[in-house]
Amino acid sequence: MQQQFSQALFSTNELEQEDLLNDIKGHSLAERTQRLNVYRNNVYVSLMDALGEIFPVCKQVVGDAFFNAMARQYVDRHPPRSAILSEYGDQFSEFVSHFFAAQSLPYLASLCDLEYRLLQMTHNAEPTHLSLSEAQQRLSQANNPDALQLLLYSQCELLSYPYAVGQLYLAHKQPQLNLKQLQLQQADHLLIAKSGLYGCIYPLNALEFEFIKALKENPSLGQALPENESFDLGQTLAKLMTWEVFSDIYES
Repeated sequence: MQQQFSQALFSTNELEQEDLLNDIKGHSLAERTQRLNVYRNNVYVSLMDALGEIFPVCKQVVGDAFFNAMARQYVDRHPPRSAILSEYGDQFSEFVSHFFAAQSLPYLASLCDLEYRLLQMTHNAEPTHLSLSEAQQRLSQANNPDALQLLLYSQCELLSYPYAVGQLYLAHKQPQLNLKQLQLQQADHLLIAKSGLYGCIYPLNALEFEFIKALKENPSLGQALPENESFDLGQTLAKLMTWEVFSDIYES
C-alpha cells in the first residue's frame, strides 16, 4: 500500500492520481486535491533539502536558486527507490551532466560524483588498517624491498577527473585555500578513504596515481614501481602511511 502511494505521488498518470485522491479524506474533491498538493510539496521539499545536504559544495558553487531548480527536476525524474535518504542522489551527477542550464559549468557533474562517493565512503564501516607507527615498523624491518607486499584496504578508492574538482571541494571546505588560484581545467587525481568518521580526499600527482593503481592490482612493490626517475617513492609511501590506508605490509 505504501509503495503504491509513493508511486502515485510522483506519477503523472491520471488514473493513479485519481486512486490516490480517493484514499485521502476530505469533504470535496477540491479539498482532497489541496491536501495532496500540500503533502506532495512537503515530500519534494524534503528530498530537495536532502540533495542539498548530499551535494553541499555543488549547492555553494551554483547558489540556492539554481541548485533547487536542478533538484526539483531531479526529484521529478528520479523519485527515491529507498527509504534511506543518504542513498538518494546516485544518479544526480549523470542528471547534472545533461542539465541544460549547467552546460556552462562542465566540471559540475564531476564535483557531484565526488561528493556522492565521499558520502558513501563516510557511511562505510571503519576499515581494518595499519596505524602510522605499525606501517613504519614493518617497513623498517624489511630486508628485501623488492619482495615487499603493500596491501591497501579495499574500501579506499582511486578517482580521476578531467577537472580539478577535488581542489574545488577542498577549497570550499578549507577557507584558507585560495579559490582564485584554482585552475579548474587541470585534471585531478585523487584517493578517497575513510579517516575516522568521514570520507576524506587525498590529492595525488599522476605518478603517485599510477603507482597506487598498480598496487591495488598487484601489491608487489617491485612490480608497482613506475619506470620514471622523477617518481619519489619515499614521499609517496610516507603519504600512504600517514593516511593509514595500508591493511597489511609483509615480505613474500
